[in-house]
Amino acid sequence: MDKLEQLKPYITEMDSLFQELFEEFEISDLLKRNELPKYRGIYAFYENGKPIYVGRANNIRKRIQWHTRESSGSESASFAFNLAKMEYAKKSEITLQRKQLMQIEEFIEIFRKHKLNLTNIEFRCIAVENDILQTMFEPYLAFKLGTYPINNTFENH
Repeated sequence: MDKLEQLKPYITEMDSLFQELFEEFEISDLLKRNELPKYRGIYAFYENGKPIYVGRANNIRKRIQWHTRESSGSESASFAFNLAKMEYAKKSEITLQRKQLMQIEEFIEIFRKHKLNLTNIEFRCIAVENDILQTMFEPYLAFKLGTYPINNTFENH
């Protein structure tokens, strides 16, 4: 049984547990990169009105800047790295680790392109101060918004 099927029996309980946070998130404004808050919480990247990635941070503005900054490496700009990896995998099989991929000029260019593209999209955020609640709400929101299992996997590294 895959991970998604294993979650289905718990959906009703998760919905009631997180309903208030989810509703608050859903009515929050779509923001541009320069409008982002500095609070702790959960954020989502939106491309053409569609959610594509969910994350959490102690300072949302700083975290998204790291995701999109030209000078950010593959660890800081992890979403851009994952997008680049998916695109690069369409051209050739990926058997290399992160550090090895970041030494291939073609891959680096794809990675840079994705960081640049992410600077122009919109974001939605919600303040969630409690670390445990953040940890629980992030995968729930990714599931509800449909970014799991495409761009959010929550696999251990």
